[in-house]
Amino acid sequence: MSLITQAFICLRRQRFLWSRYHFSRGLAGLGTRSSSPPSSTQPKRKLGDILADVVKTTGPISVAAYMRQCLTNPESGYYIKKDPFGTEGDFITSPEISQMFGELVAIWCITEWIAQRRPQRIRLIELGPGRGTLMRDMLKAFQSFAPFKNTIVDICLVEASPTLRTTQHGTLCDSATTETEDGFSSVTRYGIPIKWYINLKEVPTDVTSFIIAHEFFDALPIHQFEHTQNGWREIMIDYSVPQEKTALSLPGQTRSFDEDPKFHLTVLPYYTASSKVGPESSPRYKSLPVKSKIEISPESWDVAKELALRISEQRTPKAPTGSGAALVIDYGPAETIPVDTLRAIKGHHFVSPFEEPGTADLSADVDFTALTLVAEQEGHVAVHGAVEQGDWLHALGIGARATVLASQQSTLEGKDRIAKEYHRLVERSGGAMGKIYKVMAFTPRGTPTPVGFGGGVMDQGDDDVE
Repeated sequence: MSLITQAFICLRRQRFLWSRYHFSRGLAGLGTRSSSPPSSTQPKRKLGDILADVVKTTGPISVAAYMRQCLTNPESGYYIKKDPFGTEGDFITSPEISQMFGELVAIWCITEWIAQRRPQRIRLIELGPGRGTLMRDMLKAFQSFAPFKNTIVDICLVEASPTLRTTQHGTLCDSATTETEDGFSSVTRYGIPIKWYINLKEVPTDVTSFIIAHEFFDALPIHQFEHTQNGWREIMIDYSVPQEKTALSLPGQTRSFDEDPKFHLTVLPYYTASSKVGPESSPRYKSLPVKSKIEISPESWDVAKELALRISEQRTPKAPTGSGAALVIDYGPAETIPVDTLRAIKGHHFVSPFEEPGTADLSADVDFTALTLVAEQEGHVAVHGAVEQGDWLHALGIGARATVLASQQSTLEGKDRIAKEYHRLVERSGGAMGKIYKVMAFTPRGTPTPVGFGGGVMDQGDDDVE
């Protein structure tokens, strides 16, 4: 068992025990003055109050635990209770900007399917599908490629939010939803069976899978650490009156030292199980000098391993090293270790992650190098990228597609809209999406380099376009 495997098993076990103890009891009144469980007539407590009580009772909590509760707490989690996407939400993603994005992701799946000798039964899986916009545009594009379309046996969406599951169903289906033993099912407008799952590990592995993870990893919880003179120590979240010597602030935030208690970062003076294992899991961390900070996401490692194993273990006589592919599109550095990247977005503006927990989207940069190491070492696949989104979209032909769409517009306003959508997706200046978003792919070892990562279309001579 590799050190990476040991690390994320240890950190995952700590996460499980922490959530079972603190929040199964915290939601029932842990840390309150009353020991009686809340009744249906009692007013609903704010998540911030619950978190504050937990910290006051048991001490500072990890950044990962804080993120997990803010985003997916069953009663008050951000993704559980609202639809955050679009102009009326808190942020806009690439699929919401233009149909071109989903069309090119679909084209990539088709080119990879061709490169892998056209497996005859495939499953489409999307992690964190948002409103279902990306899958909708992909399915529409697939209708022009009958040989690929006819091999899709079903679609599986991994979504924890009941609110977003309802939205996705409305985007993709006309028929009703049926509850099953392991999730929910329906049929898309194109006649393809579709199922919803809460966890990727619940999705069957009997069919070659093409998996899309767009802005999924950035929402997975992170642990933060600092290398001190006494070794690695975990940066935790406390709820108290901040002290000037111990309270930390995130980049761009001003520290406040008034008399009121508040959530803030602090470095523990002693080690935790996470600080003993996480920073020791890779030479990337162990070699860093004192005062260095790092962010580690064991849940991201776990998902990356699961994606890779689904590909490498789906072997056939025609595919001895595995079949299928995973496409990861997210933001973060291509090579360096993320540092101090915890952020919150509300109403299309950055806000403090510690104000009104559960009301803003929390995220952190994805460590693409860590995903690469896990997928290669633990999942036994070939990893391609990460490359910048702008370059990847251009390699897939976004320029030509934008030209076609613009030519179909009858007004200058329509042509200008297409141009703006194109530039927003590929622009590289400053913090534009074309530069800060990266694209990575997992494919079976020994298969051709995919399109968008230096490879070309491995066409077998058939005319796939209807």
